[in-house]
Amino acid sequence: MKIMNSGFRRIFTVALLLLLCAGVNAQVLRTGYFTEGNVMRYRLNPALMSTRGHVSIPVLGNINIDAMGNVGMGNFLYDSHLNSDKLVTFMHPTISADKFLGDLEDENKVALNMDMTILSTAFHAWGGFNSIDLTMRSSTGVSLPYDMLRFMKVMGNGEYNFSDVNVRTRNFADLSLGHSRKITNSLTVGARLKFLFGLGYANASFDNMSIKANADRWEIMAKGDADIALGGQFGHSADKSVNGKTMVDGYDDVKLGMNGFGMGIDLGAAYEFKKGPLNGLTLSASLNDLGFISWSKAAHAAISPDAPYVFDGFDNMAIHGNGNTLDDQWEGLRDDLEDFFALEDKGERSVTEGIGAKLNLAAEYEMPFYRRLSVGLLYTGCFDGPYTNNQGMLVVNVSPLDVLDFAVSGRVGTYGAGFGAMANVHCTGFSFFVGTDCFLSKVGKQFIPLENMNANVSFGVNIALGKAKN
Repeated sequence: MKIMNSGFRRIFTVALLLLLCAGVNAQVLRTGYFTEGNVMRYRLNPALMSTRGHVSIPVLGNINIDAMGNVGMGNFLYDSHLNSDKLVTFMHPTISADKFLGDLEDENKVALNMDMTILSTAFHAWGGFNSIDLTMRSSTGVSLPYDMLRFMKVMGNGEYNFSDVNVRTRNFADLSLGHSRKITNSLTVGARLKFLFGLGYANASFDNMSIKANADRWEIMAKGDADIALGGQFGHSADKSVNGKTMVDGYDDVKLGMNGFGMGIDLGAAYEFKKGPLNGLTLSASLNDLGFISWSKAAHAAISPDAPYVFDGFDNMAIHGNGNTLDDQWEGLRDDLEDFFALEDKGERSVTEGIGAKLNLAAEYEMPFYRRLSVGLLYTGCFDGPYTNNQGMLVVNVSPLDVLDFAVSGRVGTYGAGFGAMANVHCTGFSFFVGTDCFLSKVGKQFIPLENMNANVSFGVNIALGKAKN
């Protein structure tokens, strides 16, 4: 089975498409962190017991899709000057370099994450709160430096240097077992043990790339590598060689199944002040996703800056005629990227990596004049290589009825600011929540986000168990 005409080209192209159609670190809705009736809040902090147990509706128990970035689709797709109902890429000659480059950052990043709960149950027993979850998790990130995009657009004579190009996708199943209990009347602790089954992984990065361009040829010196763990291996073509070395050309024989294995743990604690001047204040903290996945038999390719290779330029873009569709333009760009990034097959190796550890620190204050109203502050830090980010969130929570909760939030962080909201209904036999941590910002007439790629949607349908517990 052949899924790519060029191993790295396809990885890189998928990354560019994600920049244009975006899913690092969400698991469930953060706006629901302080909502006691939220049956999934223990996923953010294993010490936070939900007021009710639950059994999930298969696949629908929790679906969370989260996109973050400091660029948006509007940075890479533009209205056609010839037909405003069509779109063209930033490489189209009708798009000026000043227009494209003017809104870019030094490092242009997008991270897309998806969390889908296949099966889940939680219940109060054995002196505490217990949970079992089987979840599918996917995380894809793209980091492109300004100078690389400038070179692609301008392609003038001169010297170009850039580094920190990264494209990564990580996909795995997470089987978690959790337990939390009260140590004292005020202190609650919890933990979740995770078994991680790697389904697919690809990572490509270039630490350094220098280009000398003149009227006759473009010479490239590069240092980079790529790893793909999908059960197959790189293909080769005698027509593609650099300095006498055959470069990879394709990735064949994909095998669906477990391509890696790992383990992880979540740790959490919460302390509630029940008397004195701090009565009504709850402090909590958690460390999530402390763990690793070892991807066995990953296909490995690399290039070292021992000698330059020649690149002919980005000249395959469809410009005129009826064939000038967006797909044609992307296909032309894919063909050019195949030659721009050249990698030599290095066989197989085992790759062990973390899964993006997360730190949550929170404080919630219950209003003394109305105990059903509270205000919370939540800090979240995700530590995941080039996609490390920080975020602070202010959340206002209200539960007008025992079976109904609302929350509104505002956040600011590495990828800008945004607003969110959540509604949660829970009664014996039924639980439903829907919300967002960040509403989609300004969109164009084709409904593409024109500003930073920050958006989130989350919902879940579960069977609530028993009466609510305090």
